[in-house]
Amino acid sequence: MKIILASKSKRRKDLLNMMHINYEVVESDKEEFLDINLSPLENCINISLQKAIDVKNKTTGNRIIIACDTIVCKDNKIYGKPKDYKDAFEMLKILSNGSHEVISCLTVIKVIDNKEDIYQENSTCKVYIDLMTDKEINDWILNSNPYDKAGAYAIQEEFGKYITKVEGDYYTIVGLPINKLYRILHTIKNDE
Repeated sequence: MKIILASKSKRRKDLLNMMHINYEVVESDKEEFLDINLSPLENCINISLQKAIDVKNKTTGNRIIIACDTIVCKDNKIYGKPKDYKDAFEMLKILSNGSHEVISCLTVIKVIDNKEDIYQENSTCKVYIDLMTDKEINDWILNSNPYDKAGAYAIQEEFGKYITKVEGDYYTIVGLPINKLYRILHTIKNDE
């Protein structure tokens, strides 16, 4: 059965490749909408589900769709992808010298003979960032691409040198909780 990744994220593609999963990419162009009445976790679950449904509706045949959304939050406020330099700088200044949460929500939709099953899992981690100077924040922004990353950073890149501690699943922070995905795919295979 074909597996479809509902994301163009290089990080998610790298993780599926690491898991030796054969897949194709069909990007979701569903606009990510944050509902102020929902918690960060509820927003993340909802966005992940909407991405998966969008790609399910664009594709045909028996298939498994994998969608994931990752958000960064501190004090119940969500820090998405920064719009510009100023936004990235302010985010990193707030996240510096303390801890915040990273939430990844996974949605897998299995479609066989037009019958669908939806599997959802989520994972939350706590990330601690060292005190960063203004120069370090500036250098990171100018020498990387913070604009396609929630919270303006990527733990698996050079920014990792500012991370003092992680509580939880590292791959949740990278953007795809691979153990939870493996377990869902294992369940689907055993149900066939």
